Amino acid sequence: MGKEDLIRQIENSEEFKFLDKVIKEDITPQNAVQEIINITMHALSIHGPDKHNGVGLPDYNVSLAVMELAQRLESSKHTKLVEFVTHLQKQVAVDPSTNKPLRVQGDILWTGMPSFGYTELETWYEFGGDYKDPWDATLDSQQRECWVNLNAFLAQLTQAADIRYTPHSEEMQFSPLDKSLRAIWTITMTLESEHPALLVDTAAMEAACQWFIYAAEQLWANVLNSRTYPEEFGAGSGKKFEEKNWTGYTRERWGIWEDALKEARAECQDQRLGKLIDDALASMRRVMANQ
Repeated sequence: MGKEDLIRQIENSEEFKFLDKVIKEDITPQNAVQEIINITMHALSIHGPDKHNGVGLPDYNVSLAVMELAQRLESSKHTKLVEFVTHLQKQVAVDPSTNKPLRVQGDILWTGMPSFGYTELETWYEFGGDYKDPWDATLDSQQRECWVNLNAFLAQLTQAADIRYTPHSEEMQFSPLDKSLRAIWTITMTLESEHPALLVDTAAMEAACQWFIYAAEQLWANVLNSRTYPEEFGAGSGKKFEEKNWTGYTRERWGIWEDALKEARAECQDQRLGKLIDDALASMRRVMANQ
């Protein structure tokens, strides 16, 4: 299936239409969640718990619809979409025949957000649609806008996620809405590059700024709690700092990000991008002052 065909399929789904009404404020996020639950239970009554045609299909369709709308909407328009997702994730779909939670691919509907993880990851890796490098200044403007919007949405979702830090001897409680790892990936490709100032006018720099603007509190909390990831998660350092043994968030790394943003700001001649970097730096200073 081609990209255009997939988008038409997403737009024709009931789930997308309800979410579009949420964005237009025709219905509340809470009412949309109830409609999604109704669709899920209807699918269960017809097809059972089958992950393809039963309860798994609404879950998949919701995830695709959220990703599509997140890319289309500028950051200031994401509020209702974030509210919908966070409210949906608090629900538990129960099979009335067993009185047990419904599961898709082993995860509970909806608290586990079964399809959200891989659809989000695939969408992020598309870099706006064509798999072209977001640090390339010649990136198509529409693709650039989509990827920046996506990162702004993920940042807002991460800020809204319920993240509970635990002692190092215990496994951290995972929230499917927490995309702090994606923040590291995005920030690393610009602020840990050999010459951050050369990437000022790129989707990658814009996206990195969105993370600080919309999720600075959460990213700083990760720093204060020394949050790390397994090596295979790819949270290590960028090219300029290959000798570092970073596997997550540290105060040293945060300071390097701040310095790199300042370096980029000093070279920035574009008013819009300059304001974006200023806002990112202001957010960093704000959360540090409030620790």
